[in-house]
Amino acid sequence: MQTVKRAYWLLTLLVYVTLPVLAQSNADSIKLARAAFIKSQTVKADSLNNAALKLATPNADAGNLNKAIANIMAGLHVYSKFRDSAGLRETFDHLGLVYHLQKKYTQAKWFIIQSNSLSRERHDTLNIIASLINLAAVKEDIKDFSLAKRDLNEALSLAKTQPGAGPQVDVQKALAVYYTKKGDTPGAAMALNRIKFLNDSVEKVIAGRTNAAVKQDTFSKATSTVINKGPAQNWSLVIILAIIITAVLAFIFILAYLKSKKNNK
Repeated sequence: MQTVKRAYWLLTLLVYVTLPVLAQSNADSIKLARAAFIKSQTVKADSLNNAALKLATPNADAGNLNKAIANIMAGLHVYSKFRDSAGLRETFDHLGLVYHLQKKYTQAKWFIIQSNSLSRERHDTLNIIASLINLAAVKEDIKDFSLAKRDLNEALSLAKTQPGAGPQVDVQKALAVYYTKKGDTPGAAMALNRIKFLNDSVEKVIAGRTNAAVKQDTFSKATSTVINKGPAQNWSLVIILAIIITAVLAFIFILAYLKSKKNNK
């Protein structure tokens, strides 16, 4: 009879241990399913943005530019729904680009400023620099050279805090355009000379970043595999083990019960 009681309590304990495991496994499955759904939706938004960029060329007609805006707005709705701040920032960049091409400077500035604000919230220095360059380009076209120079000066200061020469080269290219539009030939020449000086180190920086990007991508894929597949496999092993233990305990319980019944006779 003592054996029966022990088997009963072991079986009860197993149930209490197994149920949370099963519940956690189900919760993880729901999270993975939601993540996959969100990813599928943002991929659609990415495709809409990519299609818009193919339409938004410097020589595009009004019809193609309007189609580009429609595609970007559709993507914006998806990014906003799922609170994808990176997607929102890229969308604001694209809208700023298209409105700039349409010479709708007020709208272009507004969307570029939104991109700049999101980049600052995320402490994303490279995209702060990019948005400042884009903002300066719009201001140059409306002859607001003093404010454009202020944006480029800030971009250059930030670029100097970044590793490698790439960010500084980007700003110097923008400065060369700025001085050219302003009619300042010496200033443009100075920016071009600075680019020439920096270009010797750019190839080394690009090569280093490429290698780092490949390693990071490999690491990310490996990590993703561990995160997405590892836990699922572990839960499966736990569940299988729990079933085996349950079966063994049930078998012991039955044998004990039969033995007890036989002894009582």
